[in-house]
Amino acid sequence: MHGSLIESLYVRHRPELLGFLTRRTGCQEQAADLCQEIYLRLSRTPDTGLPDDARAYLFRIARNLLIDQHRRSAPTVIALDSVEATLSCPRACPETTVCDRQCAHQLQDLLARLPPRLRQALIWHRLEGLTQREIGERLGVSERMAGRYVTQALSQCQAALAAMEGGD
Repeated sequence: MHGSLIESLYVRHRPELLGFLTRRTGCQEQAADLCQEIYLRLSRTPDTGLPDDARAYLFRIARNLLIDQHRRSAPTVIALDSVEATLSCPRACPETTVCDRQCAHQLQDLLARLPPRLRQALIWHRLEGLTQREIGERLGVSERMAGRYVTQALSQCQAALAAMEGGD
């Protein structure tokens, strides 16, 4: 009796759970795996363990699985000089991997086209967290000029990205 109740509950709410998890993970295969895990956890629930609001219970399991998954994933560092650097989850969709590689290539190309001082100022500011004063000291320019370098680099990057998006 308990098994058929669990199965009917899961079958009834699976499409909604799959949609929720797909939106949260961005990957349908990963969402399907998480749905399967929900079913396994649900099947381990004791006969007297199902709450009155079973739908809310299923979504609580789904949120807990997402939290567990987030905790397991370690932050990935992207090396700007590495062509193969991508942000990916352990079970990324092929489309996501290709998109990440394209973005990394575009970023690398964009940075390569910046004048050396602008590129260096932007990297120091955004990636190393240096202040304008520290950048100015390293480049041998005023704090104000260092701020201009960062601003110009960002403006050129934004313009290039807008041109790329418009060209797609």
